[in-house]
Amino acid sequence: MSTNSESATWTSARNSLSILAVSVALSLFTTAYECSIIPLFASVPTLKYLGHVVHTSTAFAVITPNLSSSKILLILGCLLLLAPHTSYWISVHAARFKDPIYSPLVTHALVLAPVVYFSVSLAMSVDPTLALIVLAANALQLRPLLMLVISALSLDASNSVIFTALGCVCLAVYGGIKVVVGRHSAHPNARNTLSIAALSVIPLVFAALLSLNPALRPPTLVDSIVTPYNSPTYPLRILNSTQSKTGVVVVGEILPPDDRSSPPLHSIRYLRASHSLLGGVWIGDGVATLDNFPPLTDQDGTPLGDSIYSAFVLQEAVRLVNSTPQGRKGECNHALIIGLGTGISANAFAQQGIATTIVEIDPAVYDAARQYFGLSDPGNNNVFLQDARGWVKSRRTMVEAEDPSATKYDVVVHDCFSGGGVPEHLFSIEFWDDLRTILSPEGVVAVNFAGKLASDSSQAVLVTLLRAFGQCRAFHDHVEPISQEQFHSHFVNIVFFCSPSPTPLTFRPAIEEDYLHSYLRRHILSSLDKREINYAQIGDSSIWSATTEEKFILTDAHNMLNMWQEGDALDHWKLMREMVPDVVWETY
Repeated sequence: MSTNSESATWTSARNSLSILAVSVALSLFTTAYECSIIPLFASVPTLKYLGHVVHTSTAFAVITPNLSSSKILLILGCLLLLAPHTSYWISVHAARFKDPIYSPLVTHALVLAPVVYFSVSLAMSVDPTLALIVLAANALQLRPLLMLVISALSLDASNSVIFTALGCVCLAVYGGIKVVVGRHSAHPNARNTLSIAALSVIPLVFAALLSLNPALRPPTLVDSIVTPYNSPTYPLRILNSTQSKTGVVVVGEILPPDDRSSPPLHSIRYLRASHSLLGGVWIGDGVATLDNFPPLTDQDGTPLGDSIYSAFVLQEAVRLVNSTPQGRKGECNHALIIGLGTGISANAFAQQGIATTIVEIDPAVYDAARQYFGLSDPGNNNVFLQDARGWVKSRRTMVEAEDPSATKYDVVVHDCFSGGGVPEHLFSIEFWDDLRTILSPEGVVAVNFAGKLASDSSQAVLVTLLRAFGQCRAFHDHVEPISQEQFHSHFVNIVFFCSPSPTPLTFRPAIEEDYLHSYLRRHILSSLDKREINYAQIGDSSIWSATTEEKFILTDAHNMLNMWQEGDALDHWKLMREMVPDVVWETY
């Protein structure tokens, strides 16, 4: 009796551990799968229906008949070993249809859904009752925890390694089951047992052949290819590709036309994070300066031209504010940059002799700006590679404690836009209150935001800034004039200039010294008066009533910014696909 009880206990424990292992492995796969396709689809399109696909596949596995455990393991092993290829190539071809909803959904259905289905089926084949653990602790619920663990331990194993490791485990278990069954059969045959077990090696050999075939290997440089890398089909060169804490960070160049292709946009060097361009500069024949002044160069001496985005230059108009005492005197001693990008504004401030502090969450972005975009050395203790929320909070504490080392800033440039949106925790009233504390009494903040003017997100950003600082003026960065219809239907880069000063903000005319020998700066800064956006253009007049204003104040407790930005993020994905060719996004 005791032996039977112990056997039942052991079986129950074994089944529980097996199902838990399946659940954790499924969560690990889902995490790696998500990370592998975000460079092609960005976060919002990737995640929009990912949960629905996981839940639907799980439910389908519960209600349909199950295969034997050994057959499921063999199928799962093959699917997982193929995942480095299927997740990339299916995503590539689906994304070329340029639909931010259905393109990732097709990829989920063809790559993610089968793995979820067979993983849950495997758990059900072990013990249908205990398999409810998989439903209670499914891939979606464990995924954030795994993300946190991977980030905390600084684990940088590639997604392909995770897929392959999981596939090998499945096939090893499959082989082990076949060996055990063969030995305990009524007519054991050692040769047949080994032959059956050897079948599990065939998918491994097939996966290895796929990986060795250059035509089938995904051009994901973070996994296997040493940079610089030249595309065999397009005038594209990748100078660096790094898997960093915010995703894949790429420095690439779209080269002049050649016999392979004639790109409409060329002679640029760009900085990319996942599926978003953080910035770029002109190179080669695109480099031009006023008075033929020697251009900026990178660390290898390559000449660099103007920014391909005019928003970064528009931000520099924060120096032109002359309604404050320091502005009238031309005194701007300390600047703070939150969100570095390629370092256009930071470099300009340095050239103007302004001591500049940089706060950037991603070390790979800072390294790229220094090596490839000519960012000068900001000096000791002027670079902080961390999230700005915690850094600003700690600086506020130092200022309030009257720490003599705590600097108050005359100007702040806040540019955290990436991937079609901004991080909501850096746009809450609590964050702006902290930032205002470390700003000088007459200081000015330039805040970059991109979206449609009449959207809830644009209205919320403006209303919250007005509540925090008291006054703001808004300007767009379009090189050419834009119509009222474009304001409301197109993606528009807006720079808000805000100040706690009681004096209304005014800007002095730009002068030659402000241009830093740049054609783009001359064009943007000299036309500032033509770029102003009226409050009435950002939503309707009802926004300014006391009742409706409360809807748009962004707080830590009530912050709808991420949800409001979802539609803009989908439009931004399409915009990025129209801006540069597909091959640029497919090569990282």
